[in-house]
Amino acid sequence: MLDVLINNAGILGGMSQPASSTSVSTIKEVFDTNVFGVIEVTQAFLDLLRQSPAPRIVNVTSGLGSLTLHNDPTWKYYHVKGAAYQPSKAALNAYTIMLAYELRDTPFKVNAVDPGYTATDFNHHSGPGTVQDAAARVVKAALLGPNGPTSQFFSDDYDPETGISPW
Repeated sequence: MLDVLINNAGILGGMSQPASSTSVSTIKEVFDTNVFGVIEVTQAFLDLLRQSPAPRIVNVTSGLGSLTLHNDPTWKYYHVKGAAYQPSKAALNAYTIMLAYELRDTPFKVNAVDPGYTATDFNHHSGPGTVQDAAARVVKAALLGPNGPTSQFFSDDYDPETGISPW
């Protein structure tokens, strides 16, 4: 039995990813980890999760995967664009919605969590957030009660009051 699966796969694929010239091999490499890796791991653990009375799946995403925000010129990260990483997180978000829908009539809670711009090796410790705060966001989604939401995109970076981000 498995109660919680946290998918925290993520590679950037290098900096400067212009849509007009980023190689397809770079995009495939990022999608292999950030999307297909998550799908493979999730599918591998679904039978164990089904044995739990309250299974939870948390897909760690990024606000950079929000199509709504990427189209909003007033968003603080509007100018942070890339042809591999951002679309891979958007695809992960879409997978999260599809999986949550499929499992909607079960005790599963399937959500995406943006841990925030966190100081880690991933970004050369440039983020202002702490690892502890990021982990707390993920754990909160992993411990949702039976009446908690499913198919949500949680991000304190977007709306700290509600903790919900637009897809």
